[in-house]
Amino acid sequence: MTLEERKDNNYYDKTGKQILVGDLLKVFHYQVGKRTTYMYQVVVMEDAIDFPVMAVKAHYSDKPHCRLYVLAKQRIYMDAKIIGTKDWQTKRKKLIVNNELPLR
Repeated sequence: MTLEERKDNNYYDKTGKQILVGDLLKVFHYQVGKRTTYMYQVVVMEDAIDFPVMAVKAHYSDKPHCRLYVLAKQRIYMDAKIIGTKDWQTKRKKLIVNNELPLR
């Protein structure tokens, strides 16, 4: 991924909704038998050396632990779904997502 592609902070969840700063994401973690476990992450803006990038952090943490350009393939974070928004009046971009099963 080039530097110019990393500067673009438009990311989408598995339903095609745009992910914005302050959103609460429900992310697949692991599955044992029929039981599925999820992680809950908050989207924040992290100051990098050259430009700010979107990152995720645990809801109980102060420090971001992963940047979205690492997690999202083709700008779509296939393991995440937005379950809470900070500002529900903001107009969000939508994508049509091909719902193929991701490789795990």
